[in-house]
Amino acid sequence: MSESLACNEILGGLEELGLSKYEASAYYGLLGKGLISANDLAYSSGLPRTKIYSILKKLERKKLVIISNQKPLMFRALSPADSFRNLLLKHEEKISGLRRLIERLKVINDNGLRNKGIDEKHYLLLNQSLTDSKIVELIKSSKQSIEIALNSWGNVLFSAIQDNILKAVIRGVKVDLIIDKNSDIDTSILPIAINLRKNTITSNIFIFDKHLILLMNTDGTKSIVIDSVDIIMPVLIRQFEDLWKSEKSIKISRKEIESMNA
Repeated sequence: MSESLACNEILGGLEELGLSKYEASAYYGLLGKGLISANDLAYSSGLPRTKIYSILKKLERKKLVIISNQKPLMFRALSPADSFRNLLLKHEEKISGLRRLIERLKVINDNGLRNKGIDEKHYLLLNQSLTDSKIVELIKSSKQSIEIALNSWGNVLFSAIQDNILKAVIRGVKVDLIIDKNSDIDTSILPIAINLRKNTITSNIFIFDKHLILLMNTDGTKSIVIDSVDIIMPVLIRQFEDLWKSEKSIKISRKEIESMNA
């Protein structure tokens, strides 16, 4: 970080602590200087000489600056650790109070929902432009398994994520892929480690490590990420397993892959 950026960051922080722009510049200019005259401070800090004494008196009242009784008057910054200790304690008490308030509000919300038979869940709705990047993010974070079912539109999506699927396989992630019978996905680029099957697929489903699911509509324009243990999660996992084990499911051998892409 450059010196000017660091200076601006410090001055901004002092203003957040309640100092005015001039007060922040004056206090910052006093640091590490020892005793210094008002005129010297105004010159080094670029502050107006007509206002420097009133600025320093305000800093004295805030117990940030000490003024000597000698003539001319000399000024020195008090230790930041001592000067801001009470202010920090005040902010910490305020933050603690806010945390307690949030916890009380959460209890009220949870109890109200529970009394109505509602269990709050966490879902993330995505549009088409965000779906690809979210899938890539989830693939990269997967540790054990990825299960994918793609309809005939899914080859468009798969072309955008296939490199990340390959990297996941290299990391040791188990990948099961069911493609629709009418899909024209180029299966020749897939490694042997990926388990391939065909079936009739209507929706695009991604299951990551058996606990997080991304479900897309038929044309891939909208998707929902489900991160929950509610009834939806096991139902969708079971749906994938049924498709995988179904009599209609056709296991694709490597020879068939070679012949399909010859």
